[in-house]
Amino acid sequence: MCGIFAYLNHEVPRTRKEIFETLVNGLRRLEYRGYDSAGVAVDGPNKLMTDLNSKAIVLIKKKGKVKALDEALYKQDSLDLDEVLCTHFGISHTRWATHGEPSPVNSHPHRSDKNNGNLRESIG
Repeated sequence: MCGIFAYLNHEVPRTRKEIFETLVNGLRRLEYRGYDSAGVAVDGPNKLMTDLNSKAIVLIKKKGKVKALDEALYKQDSLDLDEVLCTHFGISHTRWATHGEPSPVNSHPHRSDKNNGNLRESIG
């Protein structure tokens, strides 16, 4: 079974570290549901922005327990944990494999865009 936890703020400043702590704590409360991998998707750092109207989305995913994901979050060199975000959206997700083996690639959350071949083929 999967567990999904979202956390968003509008004009409520939070550091990236506080955001990670909230997302991981949300997943910990869902661990009883059973899972084999976990991941988060968060707004990326402003320096990754290529267009003023869009923000980069950072995906961090791990096979195994929420604890492994929690440890991986703090090893991301490209993310400043002290960066304050006034507005942000983040989602954390656990996955129980029903399709594909447990791995970071198959872990949730996933992102899709116009270049996602699987999505195009499913829609027709």
